[in-house]
Amino acid sequence: MKAQIDDAGGVFTLINTFHAPRDRQKAIVDSLRRFTEGFARTLPGFIGASVHMSLDGTRVVNYVQWKSGEDLRSMLATPEAQAHMAEVGALADRVDPVPYAVAFVGTAE
Repeated sequence: MKAQIDDAGGVFTLINTFHAPRDRQKAIVDSLRRFTEGFARTLPGFIGASVHMSLDGTRVVNYVQWKSGEDLRSMLATPEAQAHMAEVGALADRVDPVPYAVAFVGTAE
């Protein structure tokens, strides 16, 4: 299953916002890429992740989808996730992880 935005439900969405100085933005993106491609995508329940860099260079947003909140919690309990969170947490000044539900999706006609 590919990452998708759908207001029909059935997907657990976590949006992480990483705040950091411009000189650390790329390192955060690189860390997220390594973790996602090397570990997270192999786990049960992982659907996809999309990483966005702010144009002012001070934020990175990681839009992550799992089949359930339990799948995410299982991943977070692994030693690999603990090490990754320590790494990316040290790069960011602040991390704001927030679960979301899709309210609506607007598309082109």
